[in-house]
Amino acid sequence: MENSKSLSRNMAVSGTSKHGWWLLPVAVVLAVSVYAFNADAYLAYLITSWVIFGLLAFSLDLVWGKGGDLSLGHTVFFGLGAYVYGIAAINLAPIVGNTYLLALLFGAITGAIVAGVIGYFIFYGRLGPLQTTIITYTSVLLMATLAVSLTFKFGNARVGGANGMTGIPPLSLEILGLKGGLSRQQSLVATLVATLGVVLGALYLLRQPFGLIIAGIRQDPLKTELLGYDVRRYKLVLFAISGAIAGIAGALFAAWSAYVSPSLFGVVQALLIPIYVLVGGLGSLYGAFIGALFIGWLTFWLGGGAGGGQTTLILGVVLVLIVLFAPKGILGLLQRVVRPRPSTPTPAEALPASDVSTLATIFESDTERRVLLETVNLKKRFGGVVATDDVSLQFYSKGIHCLIGPNGAGKSTYLNTCTGLIKPDSGQILLDGVDIARTEPFERVRRGMGIKLQVAKVLEEQTVHENLWLAAYSKSRNRAHAGRLVAQILDVIGLKDKANTPASELAHGQQQWLDIGMVLCLEPKIIFLDEPAAGMTAVERKRTVEILRTLSQFIGVVVVEHDMEFIRELDAPVTVLHQGAVFATGTIDELRQNDDVLDIYLGRQKNA
Repeated sequence: MENSKSLSRNMAVSGTSKHGWWLLPVAVVLAVSVYAFNADAYLAYLITSWVIFGLLAFSLDLVWGKGGDLSLGHTVFFGLGAYVYGIAAINLAPIVGNTYLLALLFGAITGAIVAGVIGYFIFYGRLGPLQTTIITYTSVLLMATLAVSLTFKFGNARVGGANGMTGIPPLSLEILGLKGGLSRQQSLVATLVATLGVVLGALYLLRQPFGLIIAGIRQDPLKTELLGYDVRRYKLVLFAISGAIAGIAGALFAAWSAYVSPSLFGVVQALLIPIYVLVGGLGSLYGAFIGALFIGWLTFWLGGGAGGGQTTLILGVVLVLIVLFAPKGILGLLQRVVRPRPSTPTPAEALPASDVSTLATIFESDTERRVLLETVNLKKRFGGVVATDDVSLQFYSKGIHCLIGPNGAGKSTYLNTCTGLIKPDSGQILLDGVDIARTEPFERVRRGMGIKLQVAKVLEEQTVHENLWLAAYSKSRNRAHAGRLVAQILDVIGLKDKANTPASELAHGQQQWLDIGMVLCLEPKIIFLDEPAAGMTAVERKRTVEILRTLSQFIGVVVVEHDMEFIRELDAPVTVLHQGAVFATGTIDELRQNDDVLDIYLGRQKNA
């Protein structure tokens, strides 16, 4: 029960309690709304624009701060949302009367569709962070050029190229006795309510498993994919949601200004949005509004004469100082005061012993030992180098099989080809008789493959429990089942007392076990482990051997390792790879008596 509470608490975006996460944004909106009805009309008008740009910055922080992808093209979704709302409102306002709903509907649809199209090519093309930034920025340049040159008429609406679009109806809401256009104070309240709805929806989504998956993708996309999640799809969904929010902000802006122009797609505007996010605090979400309000107020104050005509210079200096001395933004400064000190990693010897017998309650005991995975004539070249040369091996549904060989023997290439990180040039990889040679890693995981890479890959910002829960949820998509499975795996790896500890505070060996535990939470049929004993102490290595030998009674275990003592303790069949090909197979004691193996593995010269 405590672990479940910890999961909900750590998945929350704010520091509020499990049931009160929505209180802070609601309280802020209520307070500002009360102020709005007593505010000067012009000030209410200005604050409305700051809130709108805060919402735009919020949409960027969602995909950048939470998803890890910097987009410089969010003004494309913003501007198109404004234009589409203008066209729809001019034509439909006389019929519908309620432009408020038109703004939310057309803004969201426009932003989501355009972001979805751009995001599809970015993420399914497996482009890196730099390419993503370049492409989104290029989309701004293309849209700015197109907006200036494009002139057309749609019904009663006319898009006039460089002249923009005029005559856009303001917000109107025929409800509770309200008719016709809203006053500036009422428009501020309406904008706040729309913003509140968007923020609460985003916060709620991030508190669901979706939010934990996105956090995993931001920290380590490869690890998250090896847990069975289609990283590309989740990135695309988040990008489309972010685009929808930017589109809503654009529609609200068009209703606020009653006029839109190609300047919405300007380079300066595109670069200003990330500044809002950085000033407020990247990844904080609330910081997006703080940044927009701070810069908006500062610009307004300096423009009123306080800056002596040097508004741009002073604003630039302030922004540079914030970036230099508050790299985590304004909210980051506040969090320094309440940040808890990290605990000291606990030595492995001080941890409770693992209960490997729990594995019998997790994995089914299949009496039949059969070939589960087979590679047939597997070949991979890198230029003129043959890294994997017609390797044909069989791995069983039970037992351990070890792969050894000198550096450059092709072990890692073969392992990565089996797991999908590298696509073979030719040959087959049969899992339960199905060729998976061309499938993606996450698809192989879903089919029953577990993968642990050489370096321990854990999500350092999440707790031990959250790491394991993310893995356990991958296949079942059942929260209750995931919770039960995590409790069992915590016993197996001996980290029950560290369940609520951030993974970054674990010792190296503990991170290795956590990584193995995440693989076990996938309930695989066969697992591949690349040097699982690397960097472990004698005590840690002994416990790892115990876990793997017990586990091999239920599933297949393939180990790539350099530590011969570790291999000997596993007491399993061993295959030696040399120059990408199978060189010899046998027990470790048999291979130690093989002069040819000693020659190639130990570098011993014949007849020396």
